[in-house]
Amino acid sequence: MAKLNGGPRLSVFLFTAWGGAASELDLGELKTKGHYMKVIVVGTGIIGASIAWHLSRGGAEVSMVDSAAAAASSTSFGWINASFYADAHHHRLRVAGLEAYGRLQGAVPDAPINMCGALWWEDQDAGLQAMKAALEAFEYPVEQLDVTQSSEPDLKELPAQLLRFPAEGCVEVEDLARCLIADPGVRVMAGVNVMGIVVKDGVVSGVQTSTGLIEADRVVVAAGNGAPDILATCGVKLPMLTRPGVLVRTKPVAAKISQILVTPHGEARQLPDGRLLASGVANHQGDDASVVRETPEDIAARVIRWLDPMIAGETIEWERVAVAYRPVPQDGLPVIGAVGPRGLHVAVMHSGATLAAIVGEAVTAEVVGQGGFQDLLAPYRPQRFQ
Repeated sequence: MAKLNGGPRLSVFLFTAWGGAASELDLGELKTKGHYMKVIVVGTGIIGASIAWHLSRGGAEVSMVDSAAAAASSTSFGWINASFYADAHHHRLRVAGLEAYGRLQGAVPDAPINMCGALWWEDQDAGLQAMKAALEAFEYPVEQLDVTQSSEPDLKELPAQLLRFPAEGCVEVEDLARCLIADPGVRVMAGVNVMGIVVKDGVVSGVQTSTGLIEADRVVVAAGNGAPDILATCGVKLPMLTRPGVLVRTKPVAAKISQILVTPHGEARQLPDGRLLASGVANHQGDDASVVRETPEDIAARVIRWLDPMIAGETIEWERVAVAYRPVPQDGLPVIGAVGPRGLHVAVMHSGATLAAIVGEAVTAEVVGQGGFQDLLAPYRPQRFQ
C-alpha cells in the first residue's frame, strides 16, 4: 500500500474475493461535505475490528463504539475453514475468507494467524469418503491419510482414516481484534454504548450513545447479538437465533499439537501458551441447541473424558469453561450490506473467525461506493428480512 505523502491522494488496493486487485481507490472518493468520510463502526469484536482496519487503510476517519452486547470474539474457537458450509455459495464465501486472511497476513505480519491445517475424523468409511468427495467437487484441498501420516506424534488413539485440510488454520480472535483496532487510524470509544441510529431526511447522520450524539457520514453495525436492537431504532429488522456455544480450556500441557483436531466429540486445538481449547459440543459450528442444560462442571468433565485419552503422556485438567452466544441470523447465514436509510450498513454473522478478513474488504468497498463483491454477497443481503 502506498501512503499519503504530501498530497490529496492515497493509493489503496481493495481486493476482489478471488485475490486480484479490483481497482485503485482515490482518496477523493472518501470525501463528503468537504471532509474525509467519517464512519462509525458499532461493535468492537473481530468483524468490527476488520472493517475498521480496512476502512482506515482506505482513508476514512473511523471511530469504533461498543454495543451493549458482549462480544462473541472473546470466546471464539478461532477455526478458519471452508470444510463446514451451508451450501455451495456459502462454501465459496468461506473460501474467499481463507484467501483474504492470506492478504491480511501479508499486510500485518505479526497478526496472530496460523494456517496450520486441520485433521478431520468426525466419521469413518462411507462418511469419510462422502466428506472427501463433497469437498473435492468444489476443488477444495483435501488429503486422505492413514494414522501413521497424521504428523502429530503426541496424539494417540487416532482412527485408521483421517482427512487433512491443508488450507485451513486458526486465529486468536480477541488478539487479532486488538491488533487491528490498534491501527493509528482507528479511534475507539470504549464504554460508550450505542443506543440507536440517528437519521435525518432519510440519511444516516450518526448514532445516539449513552453519552450523547456522535455524528458520522456512514454507520456500520457489526454488533453481533446487539445489532437487532440498534437496527430497530431506524426500522430495520434482523431476526436472530439463540445459539449458545461452550468452550473448555485446559491447563498448559507439554504435548505439542500442531493442527486443528476435528473429532466426533468436538473440535480441539492448542493455544500458543500450551493450553488446549476444545468445543463443548460435537460439530459446534452446526449445533442448533438453543439452551445449555449441563452445569459447567459437567461440560468440562465430559470434554476431558474424550480429550484426555488423545494426548500422550499427559493428565488433562480443565481450567475454564466459557458460555457465549454466537451471533446467528434467523436463517443461519451471514447478513452483510446496506439497508434502511442511506449510509447504514450491517455485518452480522457466524463464523466471524472465518469471515472477518473478507468481510472487512467487502464492507469497506461498499461503504466507499466501490463494487467488486456483488455476486459474492448476493445471498446475504439484509433485505431478505425486511
